[in-house]
Amino acid sequence: ANRQPGSAFKPIVFLAGLENGVKPGDEYNDEPLSIGEWSPRNYDGEYRGKVTVQQALAKSLNTVAVQVSEETGRRNVIDLARRLGIESRLRPHPSLALGSFEVNLLELTTVYAHFANGGRQTIPYIINSVTTGSGAILYERAPSRDLPVANPEHIGTLNEMLRYTMSQGTGRRANIKGYDLAGKTGTSQNWRDAWFVGYSGSLVAGVWVGNDDGTPMNKVSGAGLPAEIWREFMLTQKSIMDDVALPAGGGIRRGIGGLFDWLFGE
Repeated sequence: ANRQPGSAFKPIVFLAGLENGVKPGDEYNDEPLSIGEWSPRNYDGEYRGKVTVQQALAKSLNTVAVQVSEETGRRNVIDLARRLGIESRLRPHPSLALGSFEVNLLELTTVYAHFANGGRQTIPYIINSVTTGSGAILYERAPSRDLPVANPEHIGTLNEMLRYTMSQGTGRRANIKGYDLAGKTGTSQNWRDAWFVGYSGSLVAGVWVGNDDGTPMNKVSGAGLPAEIWREFMLTQKSIMDDVALPAGGGIRRGIGGLFDWLFGE
């Protein structure tokens, strides 16, 4: 089923902003905002004044996400979403920045898999091969191409921001001390959908909570039950959860980064 991802879509917006030259320490004013007749509000109805981009993502401030999307260009946000695996319908409305267009859980988890692997193309699959009883191969999945779809420097920067989101922001209930983790919460309008998608360098998991008929829940948010479910699941996966460090930034432009620059002309 497709559901509104809410703020779980924001990492796409902020990654598009990073591609457009935005830095985590850049400051924006969290204040009332109107675009035409549409006026976004923050989740708690409050405004915090001047905040950094990193703080805005960690605290899931809607007004700043919209400003970053508008400056970056809605079409550029959609283009990045497509590169990261979103195939569902997206339209260039200002509310795009707040996850107003529906996606499914597999798509959204696939997006975050690109953050975990440094920006290499990830296509979800279930079947590796099909063989007959006599051993004849009827189908065998071709190996994935090591194709970069996002600059690893920008991915590394986003990972730092989403680490901060789990340690200091809305994802605190999902955090596991001693493990290198990153992730983001999401809550749609009227409490209909609650999400947490997070990852280590080895494992990506997405959680959605909601009613099958789309009716509102009793104020369940992504920072609550989905984050707790995600944490409990990851605790059962300690043997693989921390096998690989999360990709970091730091100005590395060799290997896959150089190929990205060549393909996309940065």
